[in-house]
Amino acid sequence: MSLRPTDVGHRVVVRRILGEENDGRREFGDLLGELIELDPDRQRVVVRTAAGDVAVAVADVVAAKRVPPKPVPRIDALELERIAALGWRGLDTATLGGWQLRAAGGWTGRANSVLPLGDPGVPLDTALDTVRAWYAERGLEPTIQLPLPARDDLREQLEDRGWTDRWGALVLVASVPALRAARLAVPGLPPVTVDDDPDAAWLAGYQYRGRPIPDVAVEVLRTADAPGFASVRENGVPLAICRTVLDEGWLGITAVEVDPAHRRRGLATHLLAGVLDRTDARAVYLQVDPGNTIAVALYRKLGFRQHHTYRYYRPTV
Repeated sequence: MSLRPTDVGHRVVVRRILGEENDGRREFGDLLGELIELDPDRQRVVVRTAAGDVAVAVADVVAAKRVPPKPVPRIDALELERIAALGWRGLDTATLGGWQLRAAGGWTGRANSVLPLGDPGVPLDTALDTVRAWYAERGLEPTIQLPLPARDDLREQLEDRGWTDRWGALVLVASVPALRAARLAVPGLPPVTVDDDPDAAWLAGYQYRGRPIPDVAVEVLRTADAPGFASVRENGVPLAICRTVLDEGWLGITAVEVDPAHRRRGLATHLLAGVLDRTDARAVYLQVDPGNTIAVALYRKLGFRQHHTYRYYRPTV
């Protein structure tokens, strides 16, 4: 058998003996998945497959080898934005045909903008009048989040009507098995913990755009299906934090913060490794400000690639 202890955590294929047929010939079967155990005595291997963990006696292994990590599933920008919207929601929502209207007291663009996943079902000018009125009732500026290039058509129509590009983000994706295989955990750092609810220390560590978060932010952070609040702590004090969600096989990572006094220790990659160890997701996405060149470079180095961008548009008058 060609597997080695260094293959643990990587994707492998293992051909094993299943038994003998009536005519005495051996019957074989293949396992494809992540190698999670290769014991010191090499008496068995354990492979994590889509159907669960399977243990195989080394004596029954006919052939085995490492194979490339499973790639990121193919998904278009609008579908990924639909999934991401499940993980970061407005507190007050409405629909207009294929448009999602979201509001949450003005905290974050994603929770306070229109996500146009399809056609609004009415003429565009009528839809925009509806959007203006809906946000005005809530004391908010009308804002549309445009996934690009998927909604280049709508972007051109908005610009013709005087709407302008205000800010936006890059959406990066990666394969969870590939990231696990990279072994991002940093020896010597405290373990990563994930809680169901953010405590006061976690919330204090989250500085959105350099400022403490408002009260409405706590409700936004909690509003998802089983969000997780991860942290790396020393003496109870968070050194690094992030929020996680899992929707339709995709892990979403948001609210990533590293205490400025503890940067350059590998805390961000260590935090990511701990989160990945606890997920059943097949792929992960995150959003990052294109101006945050340090973060963008780090994520690219780890194996993330750009999937698409989105920009926020608002009317000039």
